[in-house]
Amino acid sequence: MLSLFGKKKNQPSPAENPTENQEPMVLSKLQEITAGDDEMYRSLSRLLFLDPKKILTSLEDAVSQATAFDSTGNRTRAEVWYRIAGGIALYRGDQDGVRKFFEKASSIAGDRRPEYKTIASRSQDAVN
Repeated sequence: MLSLFGKKKNQPSPAENPTENQEPMVLSKLQEITAGDDEMYRSLSRLLFLDPKKILTSLEDAVSQATAFDSTGNRTRAEVWYRIAGGIALYRGDQDGVRKFFEKASSIAGDRRPEYKTIASRSQDAVN
């Protein structure tokens, strides 16, 4: 491999010592919960709030903001508020709310956000 100024770097290839410097694989809590379900893991890792206690808006306020923006035609803001409402419902363990709000967000976002469809269609798995 050449460095910035054209000199060769002496770098051992990873194939030379495959057993050396390998750490055991440590699963995150989310990986343990999803138990190898890659699609659910990717979706939840994008949609779960890291610290839900810092969300200062209520579910009712998020839903009213989403419906207000949706009715005025501001679809981008409506999608964001439906996503927030879905995240709050996910935190609360509300299966019907998760399905409802992420279906709305998915209908607005289309194919740009496949995680919405995954969570909406598998809300039972997401909440449990």
